[in-house]
Amino acid sequence: MPAGATRAARRGAFTLMEVLLVVALLSILAVFAWPDFSQARRSEQVDEFTVRARALMAMCRAQSMNESRRYRVVFALDGTLAVYRQRDPLRAPEVFVRVEDDWAEIPAALEDVWIEAVMRLPEGPPPIRIDSESIQFTEFTDEPTAVDSLDEPVFVEFAPDGTSESVRWVIRDVLGRGRRLTFDGRLGRIEFLDVDRIDASAARRPKSEAALPAAYGE
Repeated sequence: MPAGATRAARRGAFTLMEVLLVVALLSILAVFAWPDFSQARRSEQVDEFTVRARALMAMCRAQSMNESRRYRVVFALDGTLAVYRQRDPLRAPEVFVRVEDDWAEIPAALEDVWIEAVMRLPEGPPPIRIDSESIQFTEFTDEPTAVDSLDEPVFVEFAPDGTSESVRWVIRDVLGRGRRLTFDGRLGRIEFLDVDRIDASAARRPKSEAALPAAYGE
């Protein structure tokens, strides 16, 4: 092989030092990029909770109509959701037992988002008003109450015809993002509105020692 060709081949190849340098640079970039990926994953949980809450309410509404029995969605004092249903609509209509099906446990699976405050909405004008161009929320004098200041959990109960009380609650994530969700029990519909973001250092999941019972009314 001519000497010129040998020198050209050497210039086109990478030395071990060059390869190690590239690997080191990629490692450093990965270290700095990882927190961004983690933050993006956390920020998505507010949106994910909204989707799951819609699905949960729709499922409870459908199940109450399909089974001709009442279902309850309970807003626990620790900022989670739980689902209960009548054990026997005829023989024990006041006894509600915890639903442990996979679909009922889905909203509780998110670690970085929780329910911050909740309130049942008063009877009267629908909480969600829809016109041809936009969706508007009815404004109420009272604001949702922080769940960790409640004496007992709040719940909404679905009747066999699919109707329920209306409820409004606020969710918060570890980054301080907040969202207000409004469920119209007459329409069976959830709409949402983003609320002011708070400093991440002030975003704290509610802590409660009061575990939800396996059944109510026994």
